[in-house]
Amino acid sequence: MRVISFKNTALFKRGIYLSAAALVAFIAAPSLLDGNLWRNPLPIALAVGILCVALLYFFWNTQIHRLADEVLDGGDHFNIRRGRIEENIPLSQVSSVEVSSSGGFHRITILLRTASKFGRRIEFLPQASLWSNVGAIKNLALSLTERAKSSAPRDS
Repeated sequence: MRVISFKNTALFKRGIYLSAAALVAFIAAPSLLDGNLWRNPLPIALAVGILCVALLYFFWNTQIHRLADEVLDGGDHFNIRRGRIEENIPLSQVSSVEVSSSGGFHRITILLRTASKFGRRIEFLPQASLWSNVGAIKNLALSLTERAKSSAPRDS
């Protein structure tokens, strides 16, 4: 089995969420400590509300929560894990593999013929050594697509 995803995706996602929470805390903390939050809560509530809306917009557009934590290439199947959910997906169930850029990160998207526990799309970050090499990411996606097409069931 060969790891084709970024090995620290779970840590990366956790860091993004903790950074967002820390940002909200840093905005709210000064007025909480000097007591202004209790005397005049409207300004800080507006600031925190605007920040939360901006963070929600960022998380919605980047879909970080959908990223698979680990993708292993087992030759004739993929072993995919996101959180506590894990599934083996046969290569014959893969219709294509694409590269997309969202939120400044290049992702590999595995499109499935039928839905799995993760749905019909499985997205993951490629290995860190490929992050700045879009050509290598596209070559990986192309080779995975070709392998999937060669293992797909043939219509008689």
